[in-house]
Amino acid sequence: MPASVPGARHRKPRGPSALRAGAAALASVPPGRRLAAGLGLASVLAATVLTAAVDPAAPVAPDRVPARETSTFAQVSGD
Repeated sequence: MPASVPGARHRKPRGPSALRAGAAALASVPPGRRLAAGLGLASVLAATVLTAAVDPAAPVAPDRVPARETSTFAQVSGD
């Protein structure tokens, strides 16, 4: 009698892989919605890249003083 792996006979069959489940879910979505979702995702990615890569157009105006230097507490404490 060959050596058997304990519990091998009671193993459940594997379900569909995540990739197959995702492909099946994507196939059930109408093409127009797939296009809209893809364009939306592309715009979000583009906005993220531009936000990270582009420097502000101009520095803060010199007449704008940061709040921490003009707060009431800073005036009272003399900081």
